[in-house]
Amino acid sequence: MLRRVIVVLLVLAAGVSALWLLLHRQNISYRTLDERYAADSSHYLTLSNDLVVHFTDEGSEDAPVIVLVHGFASSLQTWRDWRAGLIRDFRVISVDLPSHGLTRKGDAEVLTTNGLAAFLGEFITELELENVTLVGSSMGGHAGWVYALDHPEHLSALVLIGAAGMPPTDAEKDDRPFVYGLVSNVWAKPLLASMNPKPLIRDGLNGAYFDPAFVTDALVQQYSDLALAPGHRTGLLTLAARSRVDAREQAEQLKALDLPVLILHGADDRIIPAAHGERLNDLISNARLIIYPETGHLPHEERADQTLSDLKQFLASLSSDEPETETTISEH
Repeated sequence: MLRRVIVVLLVLAAGVSALWLLLHRQNISYRTLDERYAADSSHYLTLSNDLVVHFTDEGSEDAPVIVLVHGFASSLQTWRDWRAGLIRDFRVISVDLPSHGLTRKGDAEVLTTNGLAAFLGEFITELELENVTLVGSSMGGHAGWVYALDHPEHLSALVLIGAAGMPPTDAEKDDRPFVYGLVSNVWAKPLLASMNPKPLIRDGLNGAYFDPAFVTDALVQQYSDLALAPGHRTGLLTLAARSRVDAREQAEQLKALDLPVLILHGADDRIIPAAHGERLNDLISNARLIIYPETGHLPHEERADQTLSDLKQFLASLSSDEPETETTISEH
């Protein structure tokens, strides 16, 4: 009997080992990733915790400044269309967050929402930026509005795109794509930290777009490659499991935010439902909300031309005396 149990255990161990070897993927070096994804406008900045930040800096240094901050598991590549449409009139800076894109791992990263907000603060301070229009997508939007609560003096406006930060309902948790629940599971972390991220990334991207045509093999490969940068898988899992216990209290603070705010949201966003954009709009006194039909979590990609036009109209309105606070359902 004992021999039989030992044989079964050995077979199970061999099966687990074979599965691990099948799913396991090595890191991709930053040198290789730079060759694939760095741009002519790429720059690197070392912060106080030895975090080496990758960012792009385009347009005239004398122009009004826009800082673009991507969401969870994404990178500054998400802003490709917006950057091209803004650089004639603005200085456009897009940044890879810690554990994302081509930003190198630091010695003491604080991978929480408050930690990301502090990262944005040091980044903006190091570049000596003032009167910034801060644009944040998803998790980057959450970090952006937390930063704005603490340092409104550095900002002229805030733009939130499918922004996270509102406490989710139980029904919303159940409707998220499978991958978002899996990556926040602490028991799955050891396996996920070494496995090939591509299947999970494809599932996540399928849930992020309304139009499935946006989920190309090239896009999945880009996300997968950047997730395989040294330390990024572990960092992404840490961010996915970050605490949200203070979400309600933090959200209430938005009532005191004294900045012009533009909120852009996809009507068919499965990751951060459009109701969250409406709640943000209700909390922030000087906000304008635009909801785009047949659009998912990334309206700046799926509706690049229209969202860019709406952004420019919003920025032009800041010099007028009449604040725009209405909710709009865009039909474009």
